[in-house]
Amino acid sequence: MLGLPSRQDPMTRTSTPATARPHPGSPSVRIAARDRTPFGRRGERHQGLTPTIARWPLDVDGAFDTASISDPATSLVRRSLAEYRAGRADRASRAWDDEITWDVRGEPPVGGLRTGPEAIFAYHSLLEELSEGTFRQRLVALEGCRGSVVEAYMRTTATRHGRRLEIPTLAVFELSEGRIRRVTELPGDLEAWQGFWRD
Repeated sequence: MLGLPSRQDPMTRTSTPATARPHPGSPSVRIAARDRTPFGRRGERHQGLTPTIARWPLDVDGAFDTASISDPATSLVRRSLAEYRAGRADRASRAWDDEITWDVRGEPPVGGLRTGPEAIFAYHSLLEELSEGTFRQRLVALEGCRGSVVEAYMRTTATRHGRRLEIPTLAVFELSEGRIRRVTELPGDLEAWQGFWRD
């Protein structure tokens, strides 16, 4: 188990897709086909292509990036989270299955099932866009049990149209053949989550 205190770190903004209005000072997420970093054989990437830039608005404790974790699955998830939150999406997705899914409980526009890395990058960019850059998730703990499931306990906050969201969130990472195959994101208060995103 990697327990993380609730101390606030400086906020870093996520990036926005090229089709969305970028926020000042934030780079665009490049998800066009020409910018994708495709897979060769399973788990291998072609060399010399432009990496995808995307970021998960995830805050962590200062010791997160250097923490020593004995559980292989938890260590793999931690490394992927560290890369993704730092904006190195191409490196983060090396730990992902080619057909990774991210299932967010709730209704559109943010609820639903996303398949593939680009859809996941676009999901986090959508959260940024809809919340005008205020959406944040803070990792409280990352737990694994020497199996194929790793759980991330988070605190989710955002403001939108004069409303404030502040709820716990659980993200369950399921691994298959040493790669992240499925992520299920469970808002701790589904009614508050859906009401917040509803126009």
